[in-house]
Amino acid sequence: MNITKSVFGKFNDKEVELYTIKNKNGASVSLMTFGAGIQSINVPDKNGVLGDVVLGFDEPKYYADPDLGYQGLVVGRYANRIRDAKFELDGKTYNTPNNQGSWTLHGGGRFSFNLWNVEESTDNSVTFSFFSPDMQDGFPGNFTLKVKYTFTDDNVLRLEYTVLSDKKTIANPTNHSYFNLSCNGEKTVEEHLLKINADYFTETDEDQLPTGELGEVKGTMMDFTEMHKIGDRIDEPFRAIIDGIGYDNNFCLRNKEIGKLEQACILADEASGRKMEVYTDLPGIQVYCGGWLNKNATAGKENAPVSYRRGVALETQFYPDSVNHSNFPFVYVEANKEFRTVTEFRFSLL
Repeated sequence: MNITKSVFGKFNDKEVELYTIKNKNGASVSLMTFGAGIQSINVPDKNGVLGDVVLGFDEPKYYADPDLGYQGLVVGRYANRIRDAKFELDGKTYNTPNNQGSWTLHGGGRFSFNLWNVEESTDNSVTFSFFSPDMQDGFPGNFTLKVKYTFTDDNVLRLEYTVLSDKKTIANPTNHSYFNLSCNGEKTVEEHLLKINADYFTETDEDQLPTGELGEVKGTMMDFTEMHKIGDRIDEPFRAIIDGIGYDNNFCLRNKEIGKLEQACILADEASGRKMEVYTDLPGIQVYCGGWLNKNATAGKENAPVSYRRGVALETQFYPDSVNHSNFPFVYVEANKEFRTVTEFRFSLL
């Protein structure tokens, strides 16, 4: 294994660093200090040809635009949605950024759209950290989030999140990479195969905010209990889907034991032979197929545009808006006690 460091570009006149970890087989992962983001993942297809399986850009400035979808970035303090941009904790109401509709999306975006510090690097890992002071964006606690990325010779990318706060608070960190295993800039993910280990999803209203109810996937377009193409039913009318957008939904994983690492889903591309398994110790995964991205977008790495349905984000998480639903599985961050969660992206071949 070896790791190299380079300058990726500039953000607000400050250098954005890029750390590239390469394993013994030539596969590699590039990680940037902007948003502690995944800039590229190069893994082999069935013929041994390396290809970059995540969407993204060649310049930092594009990553800083929230309308381009948080490509590859870490999300904190609290990923996904918080209804009415507020939550209650021990009898006190906290108001969070109202950065989309009437709700908070991805904690307001502060963690994603800033430079992170590099705490440590080894020959196969990089650890990033970001500090948020007490009551910044309305969240309680002097709060530090660390993310350690480790890339192995078996083509496993492991993400270890560590949260520490001096007050009881909430956290729901995730990574917002969009995957396209074909590595073909002209292909969407509709031909990709997907299997999700979930029998239920969180029911949502017209704004895709959770209602608190769970819906059964069986017999609906949400059913990925058997592997099939993402595009098979993506445009079917359904109560939890916005017309023309397609999947942007939380699936309730069968693994109910928070802290136990289990397989959440399998994504595969038959043409290239690439397969990716997602493992998490959290109870939910958001499946978002880029339906809000511009259909005519041109920006992207090496002429591979970041556009409508070109990638699928598989965001491991607590259910959206868990802080406002006592029936959703959730763990609060206790004062001066570390909270940890792990996600793994395991790459192989069909």
